[in-house]
Amino acid sequence: MNIKYGLVLLLMFCGLIVSAQKKVSKGSFIVNAQLSLLNGDDQTEGQIALTTGYGFLNWVVGAGAGFDYYKYRTVPVFADVRRYFGTGNRRPFVYGNIGVDVPWPTSDQKKSNGWWGTTESRFKNGIYSDVGFGYTLFSNKNRGFFTALGFSTKMLTEMYNETIWNGSTSFVAERSYEYTMNRFLLKFGYKF
Repeated sequence: MNIKYGLVLLLMFCGLIVSAQKKVSKGSFIVNAQLSLLNGDDQTEGQIALTTGYGFLNWVVGAGAGFDYYKYRTVPVFADVRRYFGTGNRRPFVYGNIGVDVPWPTSDQKKSNGWWGTTESRFKNGIYSDVGFGYTLFSNKNRGFFTALGFSTKMLTEMYNETIWNGSTSFVAERSYEYTMNRFLLKFGYKF
């Protein structure tokens, strides 16, 4: 009888060991290439961005950069977080981006017209943010097309010198404008 109990205990122990050895899903490196249409109080413009990150379970955490042509040309550099829902090939997701917006204005965007002629503007970095939701249609191996709707804010500061005449003499004053550009966006992209 002792052998039977020993054999039963051994089989139970082996069963516990086998059931404890669940397959641990490994993460993967993910790249998203995306094109966005931006619309706000200025005309409709475009944005091109590339994000990279590490995906584990239903989360992707990474970073991205791109070219934003809304009102002033800038280069947003941001952290990217995405959360996918469900399983299978078609999955909704939510995302959030936060980072810095680096100005890269064209030569025409640098010109400021004042009372005494044209001066050249200087720009300071601002904040970039983007939040929204989307839907992904995976083709195979978690690769496929996606689309998203979101709301984005880009901030930057423009500074320029203005010559002012006070009636008897002229002097140069530094002026600055802080821009906050809120816009809705529609993204189309491909997940590699």
